[in-house]
Amino acid sequence: MPAPLTARRSKEIASLGRKKHRDRLGQMLIEGARAVEAAVKAKASLIDLVITEAAQQEARVQALAAQAGVPVYVVPEHVLARLSDVQTSQGVLATAHTRLVPETHLPTLSTILALDGVQDPGNAGALIRTAAWFGVEAVLAGPGAADVFHPKVVRAAMGGLWDVHLAQTPDLPATLARLRKHGFTCYGADLHGTPVQAWTPRRPSVLVLGSEAHGLSPGVQACLAERVAIEGAAARAGTESLNVAVAAGILVYAWME
Repeated sequence: MPAPLTARRSKEIASLGRKKHRDRLGQMLIEGARAVEAAVKAKASLIDLVITEAAQQEARVQALAAQAGVPVYVVPEHVLARLSDVQTSQGVLATAHTRLVPETHLPTLSTILALDGVQDPGNAGALIRTAAWFGVEAVLAGPGAADVFHPKVVRAAMGGLWDVHLAQTPDLPATLARLRKHGFTCYGADLHGTPVQAWTPRRPSVLVLGSEAHGLSPGVQACLAERVAIEGAAARAGTESLNVAVAAGILVYAWME
């Protein structure tokens, strides 16, 4: 039997589009049937599920509500629209507890993808998805990077959020320095680095990706043992660089071989 959605809980869910409220509540939004299915399959720590009256009639959504094992709220479309972060909702929305591993856990791993100022949520989510696909163990977000629990990051990660350890640091160079003391080799994506074809990465290691606009920050560059580049075709006057998510796919594939 669906539970009634209280005004208080409605307000809390609607607030999860903003980082300060995600941090305060320790919760995040998961939108769309496919994304919620991935969370259920991964046994994510779900809190509740909100579906529209129309979506409730779909067999797929009925099965999802039964599997989720959390309170289910059935609401009119206009109510879900107020809670959603997307313009056109699929009629299915879940909330889950956010989960970050402490920095002290990172030295127990062997592969960490670090984000140095990757601000675009779509790119950040794609990087998490790429890391998960190739078996990277953790994604570490530095200051200035998109919040890993931003609704757009969650959507772009396409379920990859549940297959990697997630960590954040207020001082990425300091964290890299500590990892180096634990035997990690730090690599960074850079236009003027070693060609990826000649790269021979070691483990344990960190691969750092910077923003498309600014690249790697000076503090991070000082921590690197080696920079790695993807060479493009010569004399391309109009193409400045690869999208960071595309570059990540190439570099992470080479790194994880």
